[in-house]
Amino acid sequence: MKMLVLLSAVLAFPAHAADHWCGQPREHPLDAAYARAMEQSGGVTVAMHDAQTMAFDAWDAELNRLYRGAVRQFGRDARADTLRAAQRAWLTWDAAETRSDLAQQADGGSIGPVTVSNLAMQRRRARACMLFNMQDEP
Repeated sequence: MKMLVLLSAVLAFPAHAADHWCGQPREHPLDAAYARAMEQSGGVTVAMHDAQTMAFDAWDAELNRLYRGAVRQFGRDARADTLRAAQRAWLTWDAAETRSDLAQQADGGSIGPVTVSNLAMQRRRARACMLFNMQDEP
């Protein structure tokens, strides 16, 4: 039963319009692509993991794009320096979270890596939203 609940939570991302990325009125294209890939996986763990790897890479690229934009926007301002420091700290925290997630899922069977990948993707998605909100005109 625990595995079924976990699998349902993984597949339900994002569930409602209110869950659209960063409060946007429409689903983010990365979320739409991820939802399609997860649906096409048919619940096969390897296919689910592939879909999450794709989504992780896409959100990581989006996060990096938004970070570069924020730093560029701030120019030589002290805000750019503090953002760089915050991003370095976030990356350190993210790596520690991933290690913790891996430890927590060590006995999770084949769904464990899917869960860890989903958590890492969700962190990137959330951090990207924070960076998006730093823009002068999102």
